[in-house]
Amino acid sequence: CDSGFMIVEAEQQLCTLLKYRPQDLIGLSILDLMSTVVADAHRGMFRQLKNASQEELCRTGARLMHMSRCRDFVMMDSGKDPVMCRLAVALYPDLSSQVFVESIQGKIPHSVPRGFGQHIRRPAGLHVVDSDDVVCIMMDIAGTTSFAVSQPPRIMAELLHKVYITANYIVEREALPYVYIHEIVGDSLLLICNADFMVRHRSRTAAISIYVAMRVQQALDEMLSEFAGGSHGMYARVGIAMGPVSAGVVDGRSFRVFGSTVHLSQRLEAICPPSKIACSTKFTELLSEQVDVKIFSAELICTDAKGLGPTDCNIVKLLTNEFPCLPL
Repeated sequence: CDSGFMIVEAEQQLCTLLKYRPQDLIGLSILDLMSTVVADAHRGMFRQLKNASQEELCRTGARLMHMSRCRDFVMMDSGKDPVMCRLAVALYPDLSSQVFVESIQGKIPHSVPRGFGQHIRRPAGLHVVDSDDVVCIMMDIAGTTSFAVSQPPRIMAELLHKVYITANYIVEREALPYVYIHEIVGDSLLLICNADFMVRHRSRTAAISIYVAMRVQQALDEMLSEFAGGSHGMYARVGIAMGPVSAGVVDGRSFRVFGSTVHLSQRLEAICPPSKIACSTKFTELLSEQVDVKIFSAELICTDAKGLGPTDCNIVKLLTNEFPCLPL
């Protein structure tokens, strides 16, 4: 890439991986090969690099190095489908760069942060870290119980497979590594954003979370409208809570997330109406700071949350399909 982050040379292997002809790839911005959220983050970093003092250059470089916490990266092919890869970047003083890409197609994204894999398949121990202001996005499919009693088990297995691959495709296409699917339990998915053990974009946390939640919800509802004839009444529910969590390996088996923030997201998801998102008041406050209040509606309600008692929350509806961020 040149100093304006435009592609000036591309090897045939990269063109093949991303399904571009060389002449079509050359002249594009490197941002055109990134997902919506990742491109937004890099656009801000590139702007800082172009206008940076030496001290600011070091800080921005540190942000780029922070990306190394993520094992996997996603590039967009010519059809805007996500391609999993690993990459390294050589950035030169004149801001020109070389990007080295390694394909890892066929592998699923890692859900175990660096440093924790060594504690898995080992004797149980307590290996956890604490994080504040983590966003937990809990999703499930309403109506699966009544649907399941009328179907053979294999149909439910097919349904839950479709739920996962649909959600995972959207997460990869729109926001990985800023959001990832942390855990799958039955017909529920837990997505995580803004934890210490992952790549973060603090000034966009709420915008990223609500955008990805909406996109996944829309995709799941579309899939459900065609599944098993579409007359089953099932729909995607979403609950979003923000707060402290502890995360790590406690049983020698898996990386897990603990705390009341996870429980609150579960309780909110349970009351979510169709095509809307139930959000904690803390998350909604941050959303109002990071997203234009004209492009979402929020109805404050009080619900009797199981185990938590009377709980204020907001039923949120995003009024745009675009990434809803305010200029930095």
